[in-house]
Amino acid sequence: MKILIICPHLSTGGQPMVALKRVESLINSNDVYLIEYRQIAWSFVVQRDKLKNILGDKFISLGNIWSDGEEIRDRFQEIVEKINPDVIHMEEIPEMFNYGDIRKEHADWLYRADRPYKIVETTHTSTYDVSQKIWFPDKFLFVSKYSQNEYSRYNVPSSVVEYPVEKLEKNKGLSIKQLGFNPEYFHVLNVGLFTSGKNQGYVFEIAKKLQEYKIYFHFVGNQADNFKDYWMPLMEDKLDNCFVHGERNDVDLFYQASDLVIHPSTLELNPLSIKEATSYDLPVYLNKLSTYLDMYDSYKNNK
Repeated sequence: MKILIICPHLSTGGQPMVALKRVESLINSNDVYLIEYRQIAWSFVVQRDKLKNILGDKFISLGNIWSDGEEIRDRFQEIVEKINPDVIHMEEIPEMFNYGDIRKEHADWLYRADRPYKIVETTHTSTYDVSQKIWFPDKFLFVSKYSQNEYSRYNVPSSVVEYPVEKLEKNKGLSIKQLGFNPEYFHVLNVGLFTSGKNQGYVFEIAKKLQEYKIYFHFVGNQADNFKDYWMPLMEDKLDNCFVHGERNDVDLFYQASDLVIHPSTLELNPLSIKEATSYDLPVYLNKLSTYLDMYDSYKNNK
């Protein structure tokens, strides 16, 4: 099949990572294209760079956040018609694209009744008011059972395909050496964008109480300017037992080198870092959120 994936953006995070995994799983037996609706970041682009490398000229960016609206309007329709896909996979519901009138015009055209392709949608957020849904696909393909439950009010077929938990080989000794970790210390890892919902401040508070122990706390994830009000005060009070590594393209080494993952989020849908840690058989300490629907209770490594 000819499949077109449309992403609202590809700034490093869960949605771009799922898009990357989706492309990797489809590309060997399908003709896969991807449209990045807007480029909103230039520094935090680990998955974006990988997608560009895999897809080559089948990776298409409509422009950046300052691009001319008229140009974007015409180019979008032209590109979709030229690709002529069998299936369009929306890597987020169109209501969450957040680009005003241009988004609405594109969605109205894309979801028209006589469309020659099938549309499949997913979502990576638990915050959208589902009762406000405007455009409807031929099928929902959710990354979470929670989303399937929320959207079940609509007469649209749905399935759940979660980000996979894999059994990955790890070499702790080599990873510790490559990252320069002190092997005499216990290493605690947190992975994720610095936001209040990810709740890294909680981990900093734990670190403050454990300064006398041989424990180091490592934070991997970008610090976007739009969340600066949250993470800047944390950086100003950072202790010597806390190491902020920023965005990395070798996060797999951090999972392999660490002894524990702390995931204290207060707002999530189905976070990838829990699954990634589990893939390396790492113990995970996490908050039990209603959106998880108890899915992690059976994971022997989770606390």
